Amino acid sequence: MFHSLARYFRVSRHDLVYLKFILEAYEGLAVLSTIEREGAIVRIGYPHFSARDVDALLLALSAEIEITEVAMPAGYADGLPQLPIRKVSQHA
Repeated sequence: MFHSLARYFRVSRHDLVYLKFILEAYEGLAVLSTIEREGAIVRIGYPHFSARDVDALLLALSAEIEITEVAMPAGYADGLPQLPIRKVSQHA
């Protein structure tokens, strides 16, 4: 089993597809998930042993696109959305 890491970034909405395309081209390196569409915040998750490669790729990409690391958005814990709890009614 390996330890995974996640970082959050603000990216221009028109660069989202390009960023996802590049990350997917390096199969198994990292996974991009859109966290907030309006603010164009994405989560990049990757295994700990890929950290140097991910850092190098993000640094190279920052010369092409505007990408800014941000704190984990409020309402998220461990990268998963915290959904509101709803009462479940039982049917007779």
